[in-house]
Amino acid sequence: MDSSSIPDCVDKWVNNIHEQNVHHEKESIANSGPHLGMQFESEAVAYEFYNDYSKRIGFGIRREYGNKSRIDGVLTSRRFTCFKEGARVVDKRRQPTAESRAETRTGCTARMVISLDRKIGKY
Repeated sequence: MDSSSIPDCVDKWVNNIHEQNVHHEKESIANSGPHLGMQFESEAVAYEFYNDYSKRIGFGIRREYGNKSRIDGVLTSRRFTCFKEGARVVDKRRQPTAESRAETRTGCTARMVISLDRKIGKY
């Protein structure tokens, strides 16, 4: 083995270790739950992350609330909640029916809130 092939072997070895660490880091983030300090490139990426997480846990989500800037129309915050969050309001338009539909809102409190950090351009 000549001395010129040693640096190539070391470079390949270091790159392989780096790729394994990056893959492991992405995998652990994907398998972890939401926590304070997480950063997302966009609202859509945050929704996808929380939706994947909620499916693994066993519930569905919906976009409950969004706040847009009046100046430039950019979404500044968003709340994702369990689809069973809240309670059904009484419908005043109709007479009570003999058979009411099953209750779908059960007051679940699972949620994730994101806010835009304008300094770094991430949620």
